[in-house]
Amino acid sequence: MKAWEEIDRDPHISVYETMKSQYYIDHGCKIERFKDGRFELKNVMTNSDHYEDVPEEIVDVFVKDGLLIGAFTMCAHVYKTRAHKVAYLVERARFNENEELVDRLLGTYERLKKKYEDYEMRIEKISSSL
Repeated sequence: MKAWEEIDRDPHISVYETMKSQYYIDHGCKIERFKDGRFELKNVMTNSDHYEDVPEEIVDVFVKDGLLIGAFTMCAHVYKTRAHKVAYLVERARFNENEELVDRLLGTYERLKKKYEDYEMRIEKISSSL
């Protein structure tokens, strides 16, 4: 996995160790290498102590393209998913004719959309420099 190789090579990165694994948390993701050789990736951008599994297509980005592009791809996915959920809530609020809620939700939607677009630009910038 290219992401773990980058972590291993970087002298400025501190890896945490447990009896069964080593792990690193940064940019909203936790990448863990177990003593038996398997890897686990988790999304830590959850607003709770519960970490979520990373979708397989994003795991492939970590494997092929490395830590930074993988982490930014995961962040973009998270913000895009949240923006879609808020867009659904906007439509529900419009249906219920709750304009105050629509206004608040549209502000949230715009912030999430901006974060998604920022991560997409970062991915593009890194990809073009490779």
